[in-house]
Amino acid sequence: MTDTSAFFHCSLTPRFTDLDTWRHVNNSRIYQLHQEARVLAHLELFGADAWFSDDVRLRPLRCITDFRRVTWYGSDVKAEIRVQACDTDSYRVRSDLFQNGEHVGTQQALMGAYQNGQRVELPAATRERLQSVAEGDAEALPAADYVDRVSSVINFPVTQQLTTRYADLDADSQRSEAALARYMEQARFGAIRHLDLGGLGILIASMDVSYLHFRAGWKPVDLRAGINRIGNSSFVFTGCATSEHGLQAVANSVMVVIDQASSRPAPIPDVLREQLNTLKI
Repeated sequence: MTDTSAFFHCSLTPRFTDLDTWRHVNNSRIYQLHQEARVLAHLELFGADAWFSDDVRLRPLRCITDFRRVTWYGSDVKAEIRVQACDTDSYRVRSDLFQNGEHVGTQQALMGAYQNGQRVELPAATRERLQSVAEGDAEALPAADYVDRVSSVINFPVTQQLTTRYADLDADSQRSEAALARYMEQARFGAIRHLDLGGLGILIASMDVSYLHFRAGWKPVDLRAGINRIGNSSFVFTGCATSEHGLQAVANSVMVVIDQASSRPAPIPDVLREQLNTLKI
């Protein structure tokens, strides 16, 4: 059930093309629903023309997305947005998604400002408007230590190149947030597709992605991935995308092994655990 105390609410409609091979809304598309709700809230705050800029641009520095329940095609998704906190060079936005009365997902977005590809402080007018609706109760985010881990790894068990596309650019001709989130999905899939699951399934429970820059480029992007932790029924992928401008995005993704009949978490069998161990960083 939605919370009417949030400053912005909207309704979003999943499309048939958003479905994955499991016939539910794909995780990268869920991420885009959070982004869409966040942008619509931005327009509510700053006006109908605030979706583009030729000067200072607001982009995510980090997003932590929790996929609480499966989201299906055929029913609208209700979204609510909060500005949790705002200071001189960043602000926090929380989005919550609901479908058929169930809370299906949450995203914590740490947002910053860029000008000519470099981090800058928030414009004064932007900061004042955000502070006027900020709740002021954002909890500290966990340390993004996976970024340093990626920088220190020489050889990843899974590497692949991805040809960049025109569709990867956003309306400001930068490599888009949505494209970079899809790159992190592709980095994971490059490893998962080779696993013999023995009839089990895998779902993503959460993704924590840090964006280091948004510069576009036309050379192939290098994707790298590996597993940094294996638990009883889950494991954590660390993946990254490197462009000609250096490391561009890094993500930690928590993957859960499930029993397909019950859709409940299942213990990782020994055969699968052995396969996962070959992918460890």
